[in-house]
Amino acid sequence: MPAAPLPSADAPSLFRAAMAPAMAAAEVQPSTSADSAPQTSMPLRWLLGAGLLVLVLMFQALMAQRNWLAAEEPALRPVLSALCACEVTWPREPEAVLIESSSFTENPEGGYIVQLRLKNTQHHPVAMPALELSLTDLQDQVLVRRVFMANELSSKDHVQALRDVRSTLNFELDDKVSKRITGFRAFVFYP
Repeated sequence: MPAAPLPSADAPSLFRAAMAPAMAAAEVQPSTSADSAPQTSMPLRWLLGAGLLVLVLMFQALMAQRNWLAAEEPALRPVLSALCACEVTWPREPEAVLIESSSFTENPEGGYIVQLRLKNTQHHPVAMPALELSLTDLQDQVLVRRVFMANELSSKDHVQALRDVRSTLNFELDDKVSKRITGFRAFVFYP
């Protein structure tokens, strides 16, 4: 601790009164080099601890966003996979995949056909979603609900950036149920 300057005799009395406690404390507790060594290492320990916590937080953020990072920069995929010792998949962003168009028709050869056009609105690839198809009657009550998984919709496991995927699904229905169908609803989601 540096020594406090001594007030001169010309200094105002208020200044001398303010400096008196500091001068008395300096006389009572002389500074030693042994006392100052732990005080300088304490901030160093705090700095190292804070730096380690920041690194751990950055690693956790990296692992949480690994799928998005791999989609944005495909060259990072092997590095991210090695870092987390896990599989890096395409990001699942339900709001990014829209149903651009859909149709439900009866197949002349028997059964029904659903045709879809799904569009990815993101600037990076996203995982192929699943489709929930609900067939309704005149009162808009659901008669049949079926889920088509991503592998049934497309041979690819993802939708390219700003691209669309067209899919055609064929399926059979019971005659009793098929006579009551008047409409349908389609909804994409990630299981």
